[in-house]
Amino acid sequence: MLYIKKLSFGLAVLGVCAQAQAIDLVTNADTTLGIGGYVKAEGIFYSPDEGESEFKGNARQSRINLKTTKKVEDKKLTGFIEGDFYGNAANGGSDLRLRHAYVQVNDLTVGKTWNGQFLAVYPLLTEQLDFRGTGLGTISGGGADIRPDLTVHYTHKGLRFTAQQPVYEEANLPDMVVSYKNNISDLSYNLAVTAREAKNGNDSDVGLGASLAGKLKLGNDSLHASVFNGKGMGVYSTVCVGKALGVTGAIDCDAENGELVSQTGFTVGYRHKFTEKLLSNMRYGEINVDDAANTSVNVKSINLVYNYLPDLDFGIEWRDRSDKTLSKVKKGQQVEIMAKYSF
Repeated sequence: MLYIKKLSFGLAVLGVCAQAQAIDLVTNADTTLGIGGYVKAEGIFYSPDEGESEFKGNARQSRINLKTTKKVEDKKLTGFIEGDFYGNAANGGSDLRLRHAYVQVNDLTVGKTWNGQFLAVYPLLTEQLDFRGTGLGTISGGGADIRPDLTVHYTHKGLRFTAQQPVYEEANLPDMVVSYKNNISDLSYNLAVTAREAKNGNDSDVGLGASLAGKLKLGNDSLHASVFNGKGMGVYSTVCVGKALGVTGAIDCDAENGELVSQTGFTVGYRHKFTEKLLSNMRYGEINVDDAANTSVNVKSINLVYNYLPDLDFGIEWRDRSDKTLSKVKKGQQVEIMAKYSF
């Protein structure tokens, strides 16, 4: 017999990284089908260091998902599919874009979903409104293949083993991540080691990287920090992502003069809760590349988020980028205002 039932479950999302609500539409014995997502409208005032100031607004971040869970023998089987409206955004369109499509059986996840670098960092960062380059300064700064077309995750207690579709098309091996998360009193941390085959001139080499991210609770507030270092990591850190995707004129700091180039990045952030409804996040992120040009980028941001109703947030964020990173992200200052309704 089918019946309607409402329930909430937590879903980590990129951007404000808040807890989204969901509604279980149908439950039939051990099978449940739910719908979730959010509607988000944003307006951004751009004041670039070069060029004219402008204002742009859209609701492309809005997304919708379906989730089904069931018990098969002694195993929990989950299917999840989600889309947003960033398809064809480069040409001003708002077509539906596939974000996630995966199946999970107990501790094994297979499909299109977050990469291992993302999962080793983002749950421990401050909340940001910035949808592009959210985590600049981390090993997963919002760059290429943040959700590869094929990812395999296996978790065992605090360990996570990840193999994902390689960014380098001629790679012989998948890009791989091994991470470990744990808590020590009020300190949460995640240590990750990554490996990927990167193009190096007419050849390729395997680049290795390591990342450490942490969050320290201070009453109602929290202190956040991360650091990473590695060779060939630019495609994931955002710096160099354009070159990896074949963007004309983009810098190449994954490899130079026949050798893979190393990067070092770090972030520091602070989350302060003024009241039960009003909170603020401050953040600084920086990446330094050991290339001939001494490529270096940083971003500073501060935001206010007001929970007007349990499922309705309003927010404002100021940010300043020291250099251009992604094709749509200019050097200079931005102010974003947003309204977000989660369901």
